[in-house]
Amino acid sequence: MTTEGRPTAEGRPSGWSSLLRFLAVGGSNTVITLVLFAILARALAPWLAYTVVFALGLSYTTMLTGRFVFGSDNTRSRIGLFVGWYLMVFVIGQGVVQTVQVAGVDSPDILALLTVVVTAPLSFLGGRWIFRARSPHSERELVP
Repeated sequence: MTTEGRPTAEGRPSGWSSLLRFLAVGGSNTVITLVLFAILARALAPWLAYTVVFALGLSYTTMLTGRFVFGSDNTRSRIGLFVGWYLMVFVIGQGVVQTVQVAGVDSPDILALLTVVVTAPLSFLGGRWIFRARSPHSERELVP
């Protein structure tokens, strides 16, 4: 068991520390992509605006999540899994955009907010599992 804010025995951030770092990276990514999405959705189809900001956000978070958030090496396999997870989250986000539009919501701001509410928790959980579950030091970390 770790103490709040202290690294684990393997030298990686504790769960609370990882969550705070995720909030910093994810929060900055979310704010930037939320604003860009709301702006682009006024000029582009919402699905296309979401695609553009998602690609930008994926690049940003892929570079920072493994090492900065979870204190893990960015191996090719982890990056591949992380990108795959994010692509699944992308599909879910597209589903949110489409569902909300079919329900009659056309406000780009509401579309952006609802999409983030669904996709942000999924992003954290997937990143945590991918970057923490594959520690060479501990078998018990295989449970998310």
